This record gives sequence, C-alpha cells and structure tokens, in this order.
Amino acid sequence: MAALSGPIRTKAHVLRGLRTLLHDEGFTEVVTPVARRADLGPGRRAPAGLLEGRYLRAMIGPALRVNVSTGLPRVYEIGPCFRPEPPDALHAAEFTMLDLYAAEFGFEGLIDLAWRLVGPHLPSYAPERLSIADHVHTEFGIDLRTEPVCELHPRMAARIGADADESFRDVLGRYIARELEAGTVGRAVFLTDYPAGGDEPCARLAPGTSAVLERFELIVDGIELVHGYTDETDLHAFTERAKAAGLYDDEQRLAQEAVESGAVPADTAGLGIGIERLCAVSAGLRDITPFLQSPQF
Repeated sequence: MAALSGPIRTKAHVLRGLRTLLHDEGFTEVVTPVARRADLGPGRRAPAGLLEGRYLRAMIGPALRVNVSTGLPRVYEIGPCFRPEPPDALHAAEFTMLDLYAAEFGFEGLIDLAWRLVGPHLPSYAPERLSIADHVHTEFGIDLRTEPVCELHPRMAARIGADADESFRDVLGRYIARELEAGTVGRAVFLTDYPAGGDEPCARLAPGTSAVLERFELIVDGIELVHGYTDETDLHAFTERAKAAGLYDDEQRLAQEAVESGAVPADTAGLGIGIERLCAVSAGLRDITPFLQSPQF
C-alpha cells in the first residue's frame, strides 16, 4: 500500500481544494443517479444488470442540470462515470468527474471559475486563450461571426484528408485535435469560440454571431482537463442543432421539458473537470492510472 499512498493523497488534496472553493462560491453538492434509464444509442453507455435494465452514465450532465432551481441556483457533483470503450493512459473504464451547473452565470465568469478551480493544482502554468473562430478566419477566410459553417466543412475536411461524407462534427473534432490541441504542449490554453455543429449542441450561440458557440475547453500539455458552456436558451434552436449533430436524446428532452415547465431556469451554465486527469497533469504525468480507484478489485 505504500506505493499507493502518494497518488491517494494527491487525489484527496485535489478533491478537498475543489470542494472548498465551490462551497465558498455558494455551490451545493448533490448526488444524481449513476445508473440511468436512457441508452442514448450504440456504444455511448455501458449496460448494467439492474432492475428493468439500466445504463451507466458516461457523464453527469443533464441530470445535474435539472437540480438547478430558485432554491438551488448553484449545484455540483463529484462522482464516477463509465466508458464502454477500451481504456488507455488517458481513458479509464471507470473515472471521476466534477460537474457543476449554475443559473445566470456568464461565459467569462465560467472561464474564470474553471481556472480558479484547477489553477492552484497547476502552479507551473499560466492560462492562455485561443479563439477557434479567429483561427478559422485566418486559415480558411470564413468569419463564423457573420457566416454559416457550411463552406467550412469541405475545406476543413480537405485540409486533414477526411472523407467527403464524414460528418462536420467528426471533421471538426479531428481538426482541432491535430491543429490546435497538439500545439499546447507545455502550455495551458483555453480554446474558445467553437463553431456550431460540434460535440456541444446545447451550447448557446454567442450573441450577434451566426455560428460561434459560448463553449470552451481547457487543454493543458495536450490533455483536455475542463470543458464548459452556457446553455442555449432558445429551445427550438437547441433541439435543431442537437438533432443535426445526432446528439438529441431522452435526457436532453427531459431537461428541455423541465425548462419549459418553469421548474429549471433556461439561463444556466455548466462545466466538467476530469479529476484523474487533473491529478496526473499536476504531477507531471501523462497517465491517469495511478490516480484511479484503489485498490483495484
């Protein structure tokens, strides 16, 4: 057990720091179901042999959002999530996430909160920002603040050698990983101003823009640590974008119904932090396995 004490203490220190700051910021810790009714489609959730069939959550997500109310305007959860894909050095079958949601929390405030949460554990890094919309304008001559993404899809696909039939969601993800995330070695970079059509269709369209979302990811030394966004308050626009990206599901529908009924405010923002990844980067490692559940049964 001596070899385990270092990682266990590191993880405990990180969790204590996160909880303390969130408590000071007026957040309430809640618990949502790990086993969910919704399948969400092939390969997205691992099945669990429970009554009536359940699926283990891959993220905390919408079930946390529906806990936001007048009485609980700021909530968070730290708990296990599960991946059906094979594990590797940065992905595990079971891992820990911190997710939070807050009502009437602006995008810039969300980025500031993200760094105040993880920054104390990354003392050798200074945060930078890179606008994907500005990058697209420079590289492809398309201004996503005034133009749609339609011309970007084939140009970006050609740049990375993608099949012409590959979805924009997949092309965008591959392009960002290769052209932007790969350049963050030794740096902590907030990627902002994501184009519409990617992995977060529930993110709000930035005011006055055609195709720029209020979404960010914090990439540290090439590793995604934090993602966050403000929620789209136009429920019709959200539904259309989510369906176009193949990401509209039963849980998104239930959250949408909660907003429409007035039980949950529409103006919310959320972020997620990979706990084992934060521990690994804070220790100068590119391997999360020392910080997983211990001992491994």
